[in-house]
Amino acid sequence: MTELLTRIAPAADPTAPTDSGEPASVLAGTVANDLVVVVAPSTGRFQPRDDVDAVEPGDLMGHVTGGRGRADEVRSPVRAILRDLLVRPGQLVMQGQGLVWLARA
Repeated sequence: MTELLTRIAPAADPTAPTDSGEPASVLAGTVANDLVVVVAPSTGRFQPRDDVDAVEPGDLMGHVTGGRGRADEVRSPVRAILRDLLVRPGQLVMQGQGLVWLARA
């Protein structure tokens, strides 16, 4: 346990300016800095595309289908690689629920 504790680096001050004068990101240097969660735009059933591995901003990743024939598009916000689905195809999801993990490319 002591060995593990000695390997942990102290947290960076999130308000400290970087070389560019901008405040440092709280996520800088962490795994979370490279991951993106795509969330459901509405409540319904998530149907992902089968052929999605790498995406560009705006690429269609699937649909959330709701009542009365509504189908809201789920699009990638960034250039990334699909890491994992957070829900099963056809699963009922709520608006704002995470659907897909992406790793920034």
